Amino acid sequence: MDPAEDRRHSKRQNHHINMLGFVADSEDGIPRRCPCGGRLINEVRGKEDYDILPGKRFFTCKNYEEQVKILNEKVYDLTVQVDTLEKVCFD
Repeated sequence: MDPAEDRRHSKRQNHHINMLGFVADSEDGIPRRCPCGGRLINEVRGKEDYDILPGKRFFTCKNYEEQVKILNEKVYDLTVQVDTLEKVCFD
Protein backbone atom coordinates (compact mmCIF):
# COMPACT_ATOMS: atom_id res chain seq x y z
CA MET A 1 0.00 0.00 0.00
CA ASP A 2 1.15 3.51 -0.76
CA PRO A 3 2.52 5.26 2.38
CA ALA A 4 0.64 8.47 1.53
CA GLU A 5 -2.63 6.57 1.14
CA ASP A 6 -1.96 4.72 4.40
CA ARG A 7 -1.43 8.04 6.18
CA ARG A 8 -4.65 9.50 4.73
CA HIS A 9 -6.53 6.40 5.83
CA SER A 10 -5.20 6.62 9.40
CA LYS A 11 -6.10 10.33 9.53
CA ARG A 12 -9.66 9.51 8.42
CA GLN A 13 -9.89 6.81 11.09
CA ASN A 14 -8.55 9.19 13.74
CA HIS A 15 -11.09 11.85 12.72
CA HIS A 16 -13.91 9.29 12.92
CA ILE A 17 -12.81 8.11 16.37
CA ASN A 18 -12.64 11.72 17.60
CA MET A 19 -16.14 12.36 16.27
CA LEU A 20 -17.47 9.31 18.11
CA GLY A 21 -15.85 10.64 21.28
CA PHE A 22 -17.50 14.05 20.81
CA VAL A 23 -20.92 12.41 20.45
CA ALA A 24 -20.32 10.20 23.50
CA ASP A 25 -19.32 13.27 25.54
CA SER A 26 -22.58 14.96 24.58
CA GLU A 27 -24.52 12.23 26.37
CA ASP A 28 -22.97 13.39 29.65
CA GLY A 29 -24.10 17.00 29.27
CA ILE A 30 -22.92 19.89 27.15
CA PRO A 31 -19.97 18.69 25.07
CA ARG A 32 -16.73 20.61 24.66
CA ARG A 33 -16.38 20.13 20.89
CA CYS A 34 -18.86 19.66 18.07
CA PRO A 35 -18.71 16.43 16.02
CA CYS A 36 -17.70 18.58 13.03
CA GLY A 37 -14.66 19.74 15.02
CA GLY A 38 -15.92 23.29 15.53
CA ARG A 39 -16.08 25.28 18.74
CA LEU A 40 -19.35 25.18 20.70
CA ILE A 41 -21.02 28.32 21.98
CA ASN A 42 -22.93 27.98 25.26
CA GLU A 43 -26.07 30.10 25.32
CA VAL A 44 -28.88 30.78 27.76
CA ARG A 45 -32.31 31.79 26.55
CA GLY A 46 -35.26 32.54 28.72
CA LYS A 47 -38.22 34.77 29.17
CA GLU A 48 -37.40 38.09 30.70
CA ASP A 49 -40.56 37.88 32.84
CA TYR A 50 -38.92 35.47 35.23
CA ASP A 51 -36.25 36.70 37.59
CA ILE A 52 -35.70 33.39 39.37
CA LEU A 53 -34.25 31.07 36.72
CA PRO A 54 -31.81 32.26 34.08
CA GLY A 55 -33.52 30.27 31.34
CA LYS A 56 -32.80 27.18 29.33
CA ARG A 57 -29.18 26.36 28.51
CA PHE A 58 -28.25 25.05 25.10
CA PHE A 59 -25.28 25.01 22.78
CA THR A 60 -24.70 25.70 19.12
CA CYS A 61 -21.73 25.18 16.87
CA LYS A 62 -20.06 28.22 15.39
CA ASN A 63 -20.24 26.42 12.01
CA TYR A 64 -24.01 25.91 12.33
CA GLU A 65 -25.02 28.17 9.44
CA GLU A 66 -22.39 26.68 7.15
CA GLN A 67 -23.58 23.16 8.00
CA VAL A 68 -27.19 24.09 7.23
CA LYS A 69 -26.17 25.48 3.83
CA ILE A 70 -24.20 22.33 3.03
CA LEU A 71 -27.10 20.09 4.08
CA ASN A 72 -29.55 22.10 1.97
CA GLU A 73 -27.27 21.71 -1.04
CA LYS A 74 -27.02 17.96 -0.46
CA VAL A 75 -30.81 17.64 -0.17
CA TYR A 76 -31.23 19.58 -3.41
CA ASP A 77 -28.66 17.38 -5.18
CA LEU A 78 -30.39 14.22 -3.95
CA THR A 79 -33.77 15.56 -5.09
CA VAL A 80 -32.37 16.16 -8.57
CA GLN A 81 -30.88 12.65 -8.63
CA VAL A 82 -34.20 11.10 -7.61
CA ASP A 83 -36.01 13.05 -10.34
CA THR A 84 -33.57 11.90 -13.01
CA LEU A 85 -33.75 8.29 -11.82
CA GLU A 86 -37.55 8.39 -11.89
CA LYS A 87 -37.45 9.67 -15.46
CA VAL A 88 -35.02 6.93 -16.50
CA CYS A 89 -36.88 4.12 -14.72
CA PHE A 90 -40.48 5.04 -15.49
CA ASP A 91 -40.21 6.55 -18.97
